[in-house]
Amino acid sequence: MTSIVIFTISGMIVFLLPLAKRLESKQGKSFLIFRLISKGDFYVREIYHWMVHLYFEGKERSSFLIKRQIPLHSKNFSNKLTVYLREKRIRYFNNMRDSRLLKKSDGISEFFKNMSNLEKGNGEINDVYYDGSQNSKKELD
Repeated sequence: MTSIVIFTISGMIVFLLPLAKRLESKQGKSFLIFRLISKGDFYVREIYHWMVHLYFEGKERSSFLIKRQIPLHSKNFSNKLTVYLREKRIRYFNNMRDSRLLKKSDGISEFFKNMSNLEKGNGEINDVYYDGSQNSKKELD
């Protein structure tokens, strides 16, 4: 239903505009409809120019941001991050050298604990290994 109404209104406008233009040229005075169209056209043109100006200004700012500012700030951030991480690494490794965990017997790994048990007399490196099989008993006798 609405499409039919819109179609009839547009058809009437298409018929009335040339008729009003002919009357305007004969009588020499302007009609309200033409003044409204002229003012609307002026405002639409102003809005269009404002939007074009915003578009090109935004394009220029975004181009400057992407091509200049982001690489500069990312390089600055990466340099600061590497310096910060280097300082933390140096501080961490210095603390690790003077760590009490390495001086305590609890802080030593299992390998070194087993090595100390071996040196205390639980076995020697030069001993013959006896695995309990019959072949190794015969070799020992």
